[in-house]
Amino acid sequence: MNEAVSVPLGRGLRDARLRTGLTPAQVADAARLPPEAYVRIERGKLLPTLPALYLLCRALGIRADWLRGEPSANP
Repeated sequence: MNEAVSVPLGRGLRDARLRTGLTPAQVADAARLPPEAYVRIERGKLLPTLPALYLLCRALGIRADWLRGEPSANP
């Protein structure tokens, strides 16, 4: 696995989740993921599939380009 991708992605998801006030279990449920899988994604230990990433972004109200640090992307 490429930690140069998974770690920043996980940090971005965690930051977005904390801003929304959701628990990891709530985000996992909204994205149709097992809570354990979502926690591993946040920790940078697992990369989500593209469909899962889409659902995570919807659940958190963010765009995927925001996770990459695009300056024009609003959270």
